[in-house]
Amino acid sequence: MTAQGQLDPVRATVTPRMSNIVRAVDVPKAGHWLVEENLAFVTTELLRFLG
Repeated sequence: MTAQGQLDPVRATVTPRMSNIVRAVDVPKAGHWLVEENLAFVTTELLRFLG
């Protein structure tokens, strides 16, 4: 999970180091504090990942 609008730059940095990324998402309406800024979205994504 990344802040809104940061998925592509983060993916470019992380992909060479992590070859098995199965899902990556921008958290809408969130900056540095993903959970505090969009708790419902982060919770839904975590439950999907852990399920």
